[in-house]
Amino acid sequence: MFMFQNSLHANCVISLMLLFCIYHSCGKAQAQTFDEYKRRVQSEFNQYKSEKESEFKAYRERVNSEFADYMRRTWPEYMLKPAMPVPDAPEPPKPIVKEPTTEPSNDPVPFDEVSLAPKPVEPPRPVVPLPEPNVPIKASFEFVYYGQKCQMPLENKHRFRLTGVSEDDVADGWMCLSSDAFLPVIAQCLDYRSKLHLCDWGYVRFVEQMTTAFFSSAQLNEARLMQMFILTQSGYKVRIARVGNKLALLLPSKDSIYQYPYLTIGGCNYYLVDSSFGQSSINVFNREFPKEQYFSLRILEQPILPVDRTRSRHLRLGHDSELAVDISVNKNLIEFYNDYPLNSHWDIYANASLSVLAKEQLYPVLRKAIADKSNLVAANILLHFIQTAFEYETDDKQFGEERALFADETLFYPYSDCEDRAILYSVLVRDLLDLEVVLLYYPGHLATAVCFETDDVYGDHLQIDGKRYIVCDPTYINADVGQAMGQYKNTAATVVKLQ
Repeated sequence: MFMFQNSLHANCVISLMLLFCIYHSCGKAQAQTFDEYKRRVQSEFNQYKSEKESEFKAYRERVNSEFADYMRRTWPEYMLKPAMPVPDAPEPPKPIVKEPTTEPSNDPVPFDEVSLAPKPVEPPRPVVPLPEPNVPIKASFEFVYYGQKCQMPLENKHRFRLTGVSEDDVADGWMCLSSDAFLPVIAQCLDYRSKLHLCDWGYVRFVEQMTTAFFSSAQLNEARLMQMFILTQSGYKVRIARVGNKLALLLPSKDSIYQYPYLTIGGCNYYLVDSSFGQSSINVFNREFPKEQYFSLRILEQPILPVDRTRSRHLRLGHDSELAVDISVNKNLIEFYNDYPLNSHWDIYANASLSVLAKEQLYPVLRKAIADKSNLVAANILLHFIQTAFEYETDDKQFGEERALFADETLFYPYSDCEDRAILYSVLVRDLLDLEVVLLYYPGHLATAVCFETDDVYGDHLQIDGKRYIVCDPTYINADVGQAMGQYKNTAATVVKLQ
């Protein structure tokens, strides 16, 4: 639970501990005086806490009341743009196999841009602290979030009704949501965000699934408004819009997202969460809420979801190697990733890493295979493992569209292509060898380059910020570390740095 004034509680506990020590050192003669002092300190603290809670309550009510007043003004009209399609990236129908006669080279590989991954941003916080409940929250409503049963303090009294979707109707609904009755709901949502390690998108989906499960299918407008309210009170920058007689939620993001209709305000794209609206005019309530923070696609840590194992899959390096592993992944995590917005920010996929379940099965086998090996030899073993253990297929054949896979997805789906293998390889090298890795993006291809922290590693390379990165291509079958595909040795790459 997001608690009110944690530091004040800590200070109070410390003070009482000190007083307890004084009590034992002073003896019984001073016990009455001590008890009176202790009660006075506790009373003063409670009074201070009550005053601060009252101040925060008054501030929250004023902010939401002023927000509702702005809602009553006419919402300007915008033209909704059609969703950006996933860019075509023609891939070879089969992976390139290195010819045995190809001689190793030590050539510099050209690049024309270095793309820095944005620094991780902590999830937003509520505009004001939520009050600590005097009694435990009563959870009376249950819904399932990717296999996780979640209990929320939602009752019939929370089922408000909108008489329409006019500015006044929505403002009246907002004032209803602003009552103290909804504070435990917000607090419980934030508690689940923390316990389940939800990224911004994970939290948006949590709120969406909760509200649509709570309201009937005929009350999607009420569900949308509650989503906007909870996300706004949680610290997120969101907007509500009207499309005909329906309300819609808009998420502004600095990340390019495919397959969601959007509009642009102030140079930022606002994405419509419901993709069923298509291209049309839309009326938007565009008003800032205090301390609001942009929604991000980045995953700072793996979501914690109940484990529902998929069928085991056998992976082996080549045909005769002893390096083999049977591995299954979490079906709930795969469904979570399946709902993730498609984008071409490769660092998002690579920095998401692997789940604990996947690491527990895969890493002991790989660590045994590379034990006592140099970084160069170990990197080659990992490279050849990915080149040969996974069957290649284009995204168009497997999914009907371009789609990068998170590392756990590559372990799950029967096929993978160049970006999926490069993403997985970058995870393995960073986790098992503790070496820096960058992604090399070419139109229609993704490879990696590894910094071995020594200049004596032979092979095709890049010099970035004074460091030498050696090309490692998980889709160039049978190629060793330092061997770049011939067709890309003279093509400038975009270098994608990873956190």
